[in-house]
Amino acid sequence: MTMSNYYKVVIIDDENASAKALVKELSRYPRFHVDGVAHDAESGKDMIMRIMPDLLFLDVELPEMYGMELLAEIKDSVNWSMRVVFYTAHDKYLINALRNSAFDFLLKPIDKKEFEVVISRFLLDYESKTSLFDKHEIINADNKESSFMVVLPTGEMRMIKSSDVGFFRYASDRKLWEAVLVTDEVVPLRRNVSAEFLCAYNKNYIQVHQSYIINLDFLVMIHDSTCVLCPPFENIKEVTISRKYKKNLMDHFCIF
Repeated sequence: MTMSNYYKVVIIDDENASAKALVKELSRYPRFHVDGVAHDAESGKDMIMRIMPDLLFLDVELPEMYGMELLAEIKDSVNWSMRVVFYTAHDKYLINALRNSAFDFLLKPIDKKEFEVVISRFLLDYESKTSLFDKHEIINADNKESSFMVVLPTGEMRMIKSSDVGFFRYASDRKLWEAVLVTDEVVPLRRNVSAEFLCAYNKNYIQVHQSYIINLDFLVMIHDSTCVLCPPFENIKEVTISRKYKKNLMDHFCIF
């Protein structure tokens, strides 16, 4: 609980009209005070760190990045209890995909009854827990069941479980990283997704080569500089480990 028995709220939404609608909806609840509204990712991150809100309403799609990416970038700096509610204008299939990863989710335009449910859940959850980023929140990216969203060539958005990725490989011809999944699918990531971001997102993602990042859960052994992976990647021979990254991998496992 914040000072004067109020909960601090921050809204990050590039659409001014929807942000104003959310502020208006929150005005019905005297225990919540909107301390800041940001319309882009960078100012939003600064606002979060400065205000330290109890509740964050975060648009899924910002001009510079997805809301989940914004959270992943600041997760190591957030040392207070903060609940995150994603909201978007997309159809309900997206809500179902993210329910298990976010604290809660709302559709635009906001339905008053749905909003009331979110507020009630927040009060019940916040006042009964003190830990940061519980199992419902997507920002806990070290959890093997965490997910991330990618935009497919068709323009559709898709959620991928972190544990379903066997490895990432860099497609030099397309200048982007691809995720190779247990289903044998290859999913291209956005061009602004870097190796550093992928490795920071999940502790099991380790870079072994300039062009390869592996999920340690699938690594069996390293033989002749080739990463031997367990099923369904047992026939993959392309994932090699370079001298540059070998030491990092050895340090990770405390090999002497």
